[in-house]
Amino acid sequence: MIITKIERQKKNSLRRSIFVDDKYSFSVSEDIFVRCSLYEGMQISAEEKEQIIASETEQHVKRIALKFRSVRMRSTYEVIEYLKKKGFDEIMIERAVDFLQRNHLLDDKEFAHSFCRDRLTLKPIGIRSMKLELQKRGIENALIDKVIQTYYTREKEQALAEQEAEKKLKRLRSLPPLTQKKRLFDHLVRKGYQNSLCLSIVNSMVKK
Repeated sequence: MIITKIERQKKNSLRRSIFVDDKYSFSVSEDIFVRCSLYEGMQISAEEKEQIIASETEQHVKRIALKFRSVRMRSTYEVIEYLKKKGFDEIMIERAVDFLQRNHLLDDKEFAHSFCRDRLTLKPIGIRSMKLELQKRGIENALIDKVIQTYYTREKEQALAEQEAEKKLKRLRSLPPLTQKKRLFDHLVRKGYQNSLCLSIVNSMVKK
């Protein structure tokens, strides 16, 4: 097989269309074009053609992963699941993940600490909910435990729960005391605070 023509694409000048034996065969990015030293009149075997296409696919998956990561910090699990939904195979996904990790763009430890710090600053939740949020993002339990120990104490969780209760209670004052208690308790539990802590706060803030 011979590369008979190479054209720069009109809609994307950073890509080249490759024609083999006078027929369109595949397209590549500028990076792969240069790396593979493609030129008109070049003879390529079927195996070489497949290798070029595989290299192009790998670059494409890496670009997709990088774009997904650039929006905000991601966990490894989030990147893998995103690429799976895009239909990429396991090998290409592994290479993309390795690329991000080698370039210090994917680190579950850094992600977990950042996620916990930001959530406590912007929209605080209890320990139970924080653990669930991190688990949903594929963070290992051992790392979750370390992160929780870093950012939570019993006193801090109680203070956060009390602040949440005070805000919620302002919207419940017109209701009967028993209704206030039930709704406040349910709200705090949904926020991930321990049942015993929620009950204690409710009883201290809502009088019969």
